Amino acid sequence: MKENNNIATIHSSPSLLCSFTRKRPPTIHIPTNVLSEIQEPFFSNIATDCFFGYGVALFCGKGKKTFMEDTHKIISTSHHKRSFFGIYDGHGGRMAAQFVADNLHSYIFEMLDNGSTMTREKAIEAAYIKTDHQFLKQGVGSGACCVTALIEGKEIIISNLGDCRAVLCRNGVAEALTRDHRAEREDERKRIEDKGGYVELHKGGWRVHGVLTVSRSIGDAHLKDWVPAEPDIKTLILTPDMEYLVLASDGLWDQVGNQEAIDLIMQSCLREKSMQVATSNEKEEDKIDCVSKSPSPKLRRVSLIKSNRVKSHSPCSKKTINNWMTSEDEFGNKNDSPPAKARRVSTVNQTKRNKKIYCPNQENMSGLKKKQHSNALMSACRELGNLAVSRGSSDDITVMIIDLAHFKS
Repeated sequence: MKENNNIATIHSSPSLLCSFTRKRPPTIHIPTNVLSEIQEPFFSNIATDCFFGYGVALFCGKGKKTFMEDTHKIISTSHHKRSFFGIYDGHGGRMAAQFVADNLHSYIFEMLDNGSTMTREKAIEAAYIKTDHQFLKQGVGSGACCVTALIEGKEIIISNLGDCRAVLCRNGVAEALTRDHRAEREDERKRIEDKGGYVELHKGGWRVHGVLTVSRSIGDAHLKDWVPAEPDIKTLILTPDMEYLVLASDGLWDQVGNQEAIDLIMQSCLREKSMQVATSNEKEEDKIDCVSKSPSPKLRRVSLIKSNRVKSHSPCSKKTINNWMTSEDEFGNKNDSPPAKARRVSTVNQTKRNKKIYCPNQENMSGLKKKQHSNALMSACRELGNLAVSRGSSDDITVMIIDLAHFKS
């Protein structure tokens, strides 16, 4: 009874009821400087991105971050005069990685083509430093690790900053072309300490000033005195034993070994070759079967004559015979079979029908002539990404596989 009285009191007093009503929370105002790196285009929650063409396959997978911080660049054409490939792993935001993807290749081409007497390695290093300087002018605190491959003629020039990595497949054997720039490296730690910085163990890993695990990058303005943008550069001459080049961010390499990645690629390509051989054999068998089923013109004529003789003795053929008899004036004979001219025309028509039945149509033949793009590298990219995720990788993963056979001619 007491509860009923309380309920009656609440209903009789509108002001008291209003105090129990749930209200909309006030609008939260986030300072502009906090949102400097968070822009609408970067909230792309697409889990994967795939590409295949002109001798390169790419797979991108977003990790557990709010938005994808890895970027990439592919400049490759059918004539392969100059091809450029890059993987960029951002940290502290995506702005640095996006800036590098938009500008680094342009600065590299500019430095190479300006007529300077500097070596190609020095020109690429100058392009990295220019990219870093231009990004620092943006006043943003994020950074990016890089690994790039420039293929021109018979030369392959590999450059890297941070923990993105390039691995070469040479006759099925993995060969690391880069060394990760991490704070745990003895030579990198000594360089940082010689410049007045320090490296300490924090959250299970060695970090520059307890913050950054990589010791070189583009950006990272607050640590620029100790984390430079000077890349390691290596030049190789393209040889017949070079098969594939793998560029990937640390989201892959933290969970998958160099040789393990190469083995997976080789197995994927081997599976595709086996499938192509099996398909080729099936097509050859179908072709032979098609030829064996198509009778020779002489056999077709004999078969038709026998068929006509059988039909002439069947009850259903009486109407046809009577028709031939009544058309005596037209054909000029009284035989129970059509005249020779009619037989020839009938045979030709039947032969045409037989050709349509036994010969492959033009559409299937044109389909066989079409060049089919290989999907083995794309499958390998996906498998590598899935393998890293299955082993616990929560980072963004970008894998690029370059088929060097496309650049050897």
